[in-house]
Amino acid sequence: MKLAIAGAGMTGAYLYRLLKNAGCEAHLYDRENGTGCGLKPCAWGTSAGFVELVAEAGLDAEAYILRRLGHVLIDDVRIAADLITFDKPRLVRDLIEDAEIRSAPLPVGSYDRVIDATGVARALLPPIADDIILGCCQYLVETEEPLENRIRLGSIGYAWCFPLSGNRYHIGCGSLVAEPGKILEELGWLAHSSPRHDPKTLCGCAGTIRVTGPHHSLPFVGDGCAEGIWGVGEAIGCVAPLAGDGIVPGMRSVQMLLDAWDSPIQYRESLLDEFRWMRNERGVIDRLRSGKRVGLREARVLRTNSRMMGMRVGLRDAVTLLRNLR
Repeated sequence: MKLAIAGAGMTGAYLYRLLKNAGCEAHLYDRENGTGCGLKPCAWGTSAGFVELVAEAGLDAEAYILRRLGHVLIDDVRIAADLITFDKPRLVRDLIEDAEIRSAPLPVGSYDRVIDATGVARALLPPIADDIILGCCQYLVETEEPLENRIRLGSIGYAWCFPLSGNRYHIGCGSLVAEPGKILEELGWLAHSSPRHDPKTLCGCAGTIRVTGPHHSLPFVGDGCAEGIWGVGEAIGCVAPLAGDGIVPGMRSVQMLLDAWDSPIQYRESLLDEFRWMRNERGVIDRLRSGKRVGLREARVLRTNSRMMGMRVGLRDAVTLLRNLR
């Protein structure tokens, strides 16, 4: 079988490595994105399951982990958490190794199967009827003044500051209804009380994130898709609509694709079953977008699903945080 992968980001690189480890050759295609790290967005944070998933590719996750965070401040509420920041650009490079990355466009008709791992572009799959695309900006900064790992909610999105290694931090913002750069400017996170401590921006980029969820991203294989095209990762909505984490879900979607290699139906059903919790998060986002009230029902979704992100949010805090998302 002649295989091709469209997209050489985190999910495409992970798929390439697992196929290679299984003795299968696949051609990688991607477009030049012009960012300093070679990725867009760079997304340095992830959650539980990352270590085991990296090990499946034959790599040691500890070599890429920069910080393990035992808590996070969300709107000044201290939340116990098990979060990880990691060197995503380095991991992607090591997953690909010395593979040739061919320039798009990809000649689809030359392959028996093509996997769309193009993220928000969803380049080879049909358009989504009710797609939700979050605008974001993010910066890699360096500062001698220690910063707290924190999240600030608002404008149906959030801003974040995550510690990396040494005195480097990843600062960014995503929002459905406001300009992310202006939110960061108002927060003042890229400037401090003393000019000599102002963070030095090492690189930065603007981009988009799909927070649609898999159940609203159909079709991604089989009927409705071009023959031989299978979707994976963010291209099929494998990003938590509330938390925005797509690293672990994207890698898991790769594993499910390989497990159901000969059955499009099995792939679709197993993926929708595993990520059914994202459908509940999408429901919360829909209520926020329409201006409807959020209450205990939506708070329970946040409380339950936050556990998957390693965060232990109480019900009362969940109610407050959801209201702050507006």
